[in-house]
Amino acid sequence: MKLKPLIYIAVGFALLWLSKRLELHGDLAPIDPSGVSPERAKYHIAALVALLGAIGLFIAALLGIFRGFRR
Repeated sequence: MKLKPLIYIAVGFALLWLSKRLELHGDLAPIDPSGVSPERAKYHIAALVALLGAIGLFIAALLGIFRGFRR
């Protein structure tokens, strides 16, 4: 097996960890009395982007592994 899929998996887990931490920061941000808190939304959107990046890296790693087995 090549090293590239392993690096993708490691970075994917790092992004998964980062996503959890950003989500917790968003949960702890102050709530705006008007209902919508831009600070909370900022952290939750960043967590979503990190999570989507992690999913993309896991898919890229799986494709790399399966392509390596086909050769």
